[in-house]
Amino acid sequence: MNLYLSAPKAGKTHPEVIALSTMLRAAGRRNGRAVLASFRNPAGVAMRLRNFGRHDPNAPPGRDAGLRPGGAADLQVWREFGGNPIALAEEVTRIRRSLSADDWIPDTWSSRGPVPTFGLRTTTLADSRTGVYLLLLDGPIDVLAPQVEVDGRVLVKIGRTSDLDRRMAELAAGLPPGTLIRYVPISLREFGSSLNAHRFEQRLLGICDREGWSLGGEFAYAPLDALKAELAGPWPRDGPVCGP
Repeated sequence: MNLYLSAPKAGKTHPEVIALSTMLRAAGRRNGRAVLASFRNPAGVAMRLRNFGRHDPNAPPGRDAGLRPGGAADLQVWREFGGNPIALAEEVTRIRRSLSADDWIPDTWSSRGPVPTFGLRTTTLADSRTGVYLLLLDGPIDVLAPQVEVDGRVLVKIGRTSDLDRRMAELAAGLPPGTLIRYVPISLREFGSSLNAHRFEQRLLGICDREGWSLGGEFAYAPLDALKAELAGPWPRDGPVCGP
């Protein structure tokens, strides 16, 4: 519902739809459960968004029908939060923290790395679809970035990956077990080549530098809505390799 209110016509390729699908699919795999390829995939999430249009008196014209059957749970959520954006925002934060904490957690056993080996090593590089991601670094802001002022902005990480689920697990492995700090996927925009993804990532980081949001590296303290809009903005997707 939160995504519907900000992007009511979002389709299966929308960056926030893809990121939400990644989070929900990870939740479905809890305790080793297997999930089908269709489980909460981007197409299904996009259709679920359209369900909320049935209950929205201000629904945009020309929207497609949502999932069939369905709508009972959506109506219940709409009745509870439709007139209370503050309560909705609080519930979204609670759910995101719960999902991220449970789905991408570090191993509690000590790890000292593999046994060292020596010799020649050969690497083969292959290009593939690559996404530029936007992650919310959630946790006590006075611990995460004590030098910034709390003014409505959020701490985010921008990067690129060919597998967001794997990347989330890697980042979680760098956090101590039990910490209140966690990464939350917000957006993932996919490109047909890693070079296009790299150039788009550099564009986003350049915007952060220009606006004074950058904290160095791939981290920024920025207005979340502004970054989400930039990530979903116009850009060649599957044509020739684009310029900087």
